[in-house]
Amino acid sequence: MTYNEAKKKIIIRWLVGAPIIVATSLSSVVSALKMFYFGLDNGDQLSSAIALPIKRLVYLIYENTQFLEFFWKHSPTPILKDLFANSNIAFFAIYLCIFFGMATVAYARSLSARVTEIDKEIENELIRESVKGNTSRKRQEIQEQVLVLKPNRFSQFHKLYLAPIIAGVVVTVIAKFSGLV
Repeated sequence: MTYNEAKKKIIIRWLVGAPIIVATSLSSVVSALKMFYFGLDNGDQLSSAIALPIKRLVYLIYENTQFLEFFWKHSPTPILKDLFANSNIAFFAIYLCIFFGMATVAYARSLSARVTEIDKEIENELIRESVKGNTSRKRQEIQEQVLVLKPNRFSQFHKLYLAPIIAGVVVTVIAKFSGLV
């Protein structure tokens, strides 16, 4: 890919990845709060006493974040007792989209670092040519000749894809053994 194509890809990846991260993170947090509000109280006195302060806190957060009304209405509420409920599957899909957004932004960041290095090299080349007294090439000509290598998509595979799945499995196993689920 050329230098100018790389710059366009950086902008596109940032414009795609950043909103995905923000929206899915907000949705995941709201889903977790809704799960705490609706899922902690199972009807007996002890769970009601434990859940009351948490419900008050969640309600306070809800009252002070009315600008997030879309997320409060449309974010799925996970159900702890049924792992394969539709709302749980929707929650996990939204949660995994956070990591897709992070991978997209990481790709843009990596490509941006390469373009920054290329900018420095182009500047050094222009300085070397001006010292020699040869100023026939301009910055635009050099940029058109440069080929930018694509960053490796799997360089962050463990951090962005494998680690969340392993963490989810570990949390589920711990929740099963501790009796929370």
